[in-house]
Amino acid sequence: MVAVAAVVSGAAALLSLAGENNVPTAILTAGGAFAAALGLLLTVAHYAGPQ
Repeated sequence: MVAVAAVVSGAAALLSLAGENNVPTAILTAGGAFAAALGLLLTVAHYAGPQ
């Protein structure tokens, strides 16, 4: 899950830089994307687990 969130984070950073944002803004964007993706993946893992 962390690996997928890291890939999403990297893609968000690259897209932010491509959108002519500065590096600190791209880092904050990547951090937000990482946190959101990891939270979503943890939620899916929690509710999709065996019952």
